[in-house]
Amino acid sequence: MNPRHNLILIGMKSSGKTTIGKVLAQKLGLRFTDMDAEIERLHGEQKGEALRFREIFQKYGKDYFRNLETAALRAVSVAHNEQQFVLATGGGLPLAEENRPLLTGLGTLVFLDVAQEVLLPRITGRGIPAFFPYPDDPARSLAELLAARRPIYRALAHLTVACRSESQETIADTIIHQLENYPHED
Repeated sequence: MNPRHNLILIGMKSSGKTTIGKVLAQKLGLRFTDMDAEIERLHGEQKGEALRFREIFQKYGKDYFRNLETAALRAVSVAHNEQQFVLATGGGLPLAEENRPLLTGLGTLVFLDVAQEVLLPRITGRGIPAFFPYPDDPARSLAELLAARRPIYRALAHLTVACRSESQETIADTIIHQLENYPHED
């Protein structure tokens, strides 16, 4: 991998972006950044309160959260311009049209494409998420969300890694191997 390129992990909620991102950062000797933490930091600066990203969404709503998310992405792109990093994004971040050029301008996008049957129990493990359109039918909700989101993730991604039940280490090694064979501009 060209050490001058950042890695940006995209994919659905619970696809392993944060966990695999940390493993990748450690293996590559890069700094790890998580968009959820950046959103929390920015919110704290703006509102003077410390809330987890889920609490921010619940208290202030989707529009506020998405605007904060875009502002946090802009801040990450400016603040980390000199130091290479691995970035784990939120699942909804690539869906906003205005975020796409920011993401692609940051580095190499890697889509963690987790099989639906693996993803469903991960996502619903702590209850049905508020963004599921059919709370009484989580499988249908996830199927519809994946049908809408996968094409966006795939179109943005430079690399796609199909994930099932592999270990985090194996997925990180697969990404590194794919990056070694990916043509980068120097």
